[in-house]
Amino acid sequence: MKKSILAIAVAATMAAPAAMAAPTVYGNVHLSIVDLDSLNNLVMTSNTSAIGVKGSEDLGDGLKAIYKVEFQLDATGSSGNGDALTQRDVFAGVKGGMGTIKLGAMSSNYKQKGGKVDSLYRTPVEGRGFLDTQSSLHNGRAINRGRMTNQLQYSSPKMGGVQLVANTTFSNSDDETIGVGVRYETKNILAFVDYIDTQALVATPNATETAVKIGGKYSTKAFHVAGQYEAAEDVTGFDFIHVNAGFNINANNSIQVTAGTATHITAGALDTTSFAVAYVHSLSKMTMLYAAYGDKSSDTVASEESAFALGIRKKF
Repeated sequence: MKKSILAIAVAATMAAPAAMAAPTVYGNVHLSIVDLDSLNNLVMTSNTSAIGVKGSEDLGDGLKAIYKVEFQLDATGSSGNGDALTQRDVFAGVKGGMGTIKLGAMSSNYKQKGGKVDSLYRTPVEGRGFLDTQSSLHNGRAINRGRMTNQLQYSSPKMGGVQLVANTTFSNSDDETIGVGVRYETKNILAFVDYIDTQALVATPNATETAVKIGGKYSTKAFHVAGQYEAAEDVTGFDFIHVNAGFNINANNSIQVTAGTATHITAGALDTTSFAVAYVHSLSKMTMLYAAYGDKSSDTVASEESAFALGIRKKF
């Protein structure tokens, strides 16, 4: 069924009405070979490999209808029955002078800027995954996860570099997820504050709790520095500090570094301290190779891990 849906979506790009901009097929294949300290052998992973279709229709008077349909795929080919597609962003909406309104499944306001402050995002040593320097509110798919389902989202126009993003769910729940964020962005500077009121992922199931984060990034041609702090203990049980930097050796080569902590609300033995370093070589704007090492330490042995990864990401 999923394959049929994707085939129809791709076929639609061949027959777009004249009033509609031709749909864009896009995606990436991202694979890595990983040596985890907790495993005896090497493992190959598919890191958010995906394919999608997106586009817009000019409705006149400065108004556009927009849409996106995206699926994650298992690029290792090891899904068993070959049915490797998993739903990611699927939404439709309108965009105009008053801003953008979208309905469907998409990144919540809280998740959106997490990847912007992590240059190792979607690699085996990303902050929201292996390192645990970003909360689980940045991943997963549900009304209380990073890819928020049953969602209505509004993004204001940018005014002086400032933008407001607000979203809520409509899931027939007594406690819907509500979030709001403010961003300030120029060529070199990004700053953001995000708030979310959602069902807790720990403690009392389905209880509504809140999380707040603040972060930013400063970029030049030679380097960037970025950071994010999350007060997310009521939702996830932890608060998080995530710091990231990148140093450009030349146009095609760079070194990327991440460090941070996860601090448990009550059990200090569950605290973790992590870091990662990667050498990235860009073969082109669409193709990247990297070698990365990550380490997570804790007083709890089960929370400790180290990893070495070699990867390639090809966009299209």
